[in-house]
Amino acid sequence: MKLIWTFILLLTFNIGFSCTCESSGKIDKEQFNQYDLIATGKILSVDFGEFTQKIEVGIHSVFKGRIKKMTIVLSTSSQSGMCGIFPKVGEKWLIYANGNGYEFSTDLCTRTQNMTRASEKNTGIIKRDLYFLKKNSNRNKNYCQQWL
Repeated sequence: MKLIWTFILLLTFNIGFSCTCESSGKIDKEQFNQYDLIATGKILSVDFGEFTQKIEVGIHSVFKGRIKKMTIVLSTSSQSGMCGIFPKVGEKWLIYANGNGYEFSTDLCTRTQNMTRASEKNTGIIKRDLYFLKKNSNRNKNYCQQWL
C-alpha cells in the first residue's frame, strides 16, 4: 500500500511541475505585437544558475525592437518544468522576447526557436515566421530571404 501511495505522489509531482504551453499557431500581427524584441542571433555563452540562466546572444538581425548594442542578455528559467530554453554555445536562434534594450526574457511558450537543431516541423514554423517577418518588418528583408 505504501508503494502505491509513493507512486501516486511521484506521478502527481511530475505532472504538477511540467511545462505546458498553448500552441501559438501561425504568427500574426497580434502575436507580433506581443513582443518587445524579435531577432536572430548566435549563442555566445550560457551562465547556468540554480533558478535562472543568463544567455549572451550576438544579434545577427533585428525584426522588431531596439537594442543598445549587438549583444544582448536573455534570461530564462534553468528548470525545464518552468519552460526554460536550453541553448548551446554556437547555435543560432530565432528569438521572441520581452524586456529593455539590453536584457530580455524568453521561454518555451514564446515563438523562440532553435534554428540550428530544428526538427522538420520546426523548420517549417521558422520559415513561415521569417516569411511573415519579411512582409511585416521594415528591417532585414535580405536575411529573411536567405532562410526561405
